[in-house]
Amino acid sequence: MLRSIVLFLSVATFIALTILAILLHRASPGPARQEILGVTLGSGGGMAFISGRRLDCVREADSPYKATCAIEIADERLTIQAARGGPDRMWSGECQAEYAGRLWPCAIGSRHVHVHWFAHIREPLGLDGAQMAALRRQYYFENLPEEPFLYGAIIAPALAALAFLGGWLARQWPRRRPSSWRDWLTAVSLTLLVYMSAFVLAFQMAYNFFD
Repeated sequence: MLRSIVLFLSVATFIALTILAILLHRASPGPARQEILGVTLGSGGGMAFISGRRLDCVREADSPYKATCAIEIADERLTIQAARGGPDRMWSGECQAEYAGRLWPCAIGSRHVHVHWFAHIREPLGLDGAQMAALRRQYYFENLPEEPFLYGAIIAPALAALAFLGGWLARQWPRRRPSSWRDWLTAVSLTLLVYMSAFVLAFQMAYNFFD
């Protein structure tokens, strides 16, 4: 009975961590090949962030802007035309936003010190506080503060390592209990390998969400 519980908890932990990783990937800045990696709406404490992976982007051939990206917000379509800056303006660029039949000021800038090419629209497109709050809830992970990502990068690898060690030991019980130093060395070595792999992966995923 205990073996079944341990195996269930181990598998459940890995499934939960996998689902979390998928959700974080969807909320992370868009792929580097994309002209803009995300969108910032508003300013100050009422800002809302949207990952570039949520955008529908197409390349432009005959336009001063290199791409047009669009997303549905509050039943209206936000369209952003954007082009990254040249070598003299490596982390900036030009953009133009259109929403609800009017143009809105837009600027290309950084989300974090190492995450660039976000389209910043300082005016919140005429959305009220409730609509902005709903937008932040809809794109939940993008709008979390930095601390949960930092803590998650520390806690998630430890959970993965414990889940692996528990599952590995539980699988040995029907045949034999680990008794020799070689058995425990194997268990500890594999657990450390899982921990280091999970730590690298977790840090890489969380890195885009904090400075």
